[in-house]
Amino acid sequence: MRRELWRDQRGVVSAYALILVAVVLILGAVVGLTSLRDHIVQEFGDLGVAIDSLDQSFGYEITVTPPVGPPQVVVSALYVDQDELGWSDPADQPPANLSFAPGFPVGQGEDGPTP
Repeated sequence: MRRELWRDQRGVVSAYALILVAVVLILGAVVGLTSLRDHIVQEFGDLGVAIDSLDQSFGYEITVTPPVGPPQVVVSALYVDQDELGWSDPADQPPANLSFAPGFPVGQGEDGPTP
């Protein structure tokens, strides 16, 4: 019985089929991981733009009217947060001012438009 089971060829998968399945799985994993990397970079870029666009401007005015003494005192302060970087991040575009190709200006190289 053991010999018959050992010599049984039914259900045997050829080496070519195994190689084909392995290649398809590896290519799918590479494409999937590349897409995952691109989406993670996009989210980090969006986070950077969101942090840059936080506005910390404030202003206040306090009027103090004492019962005796000078008529009234006004204390005020104003701070306007300037947008130093001026980043903007259009929808469905690479993150603003991020380039992963060394030596290329922003918007060219790996992240630039394809010719």
